[in-house]
Formats: sequence, structure tokens, C-alpha cells
Amino acid sequence: MSIFAKKYKVDYCGEKFAYKNAKDEYRAGEKVTLYYWMIATDTDYSFWLDGAELSRDYDAKKGFILSFTMPEHDVTIHCSSRNTMLCES
Repeated sequence: MSIFAKKYKVDYCGEKFAYKNAKDEYRAGEKVTLYYWMIATDTDYSFWLDGAELSRDYDAKKGFILSFTMPEHDVTIHCSSRNTMLCES
């Protein structure tokens, strides 16, 4: 990765506060690691990068660990959550 590589923006869908280590932009080719810490025990979470599901790891102290290589375009990260304690009818 060149220090002169162009930077691209990240849209956190209004939830940048929920990600530790989140920056507004990254250089193309840069490894991005984010920590999603706003976790409820009765909720399932999925993460999406430009509409494709993003794999994740988990650390008890940091939360969900999301990693990807920044592509050569602006990206959108979306968190989808579903409360598992709600009754479905």
C-alpha cells in the first residue's frame, strides 16, 4: 500500500459512534479493523459492506471485530440487528 494511495470514505449509516477505531476515510488497500461495541445480549447482529455480508469475530472486551481491505471506492457499512426475545406471530 502506498502512502500516496487515494483515500475513500466510509458511510456508517449514522452509527459511527457504535464502532471503535472508526475513521471517516481510509486509503485504498489499507486493512480496516473496526470494533462494534454496542451489543445487547438478546439481539442477533449482521454486518454488511456494500450489501455483502461481512464476516466477524468476537472479543469479550472489544465486541464484534470486523476486518476488510479498503477497496478503491467509497463504502457503506450497515449493521442489521434483530431482537431474539420478541415473539413472532
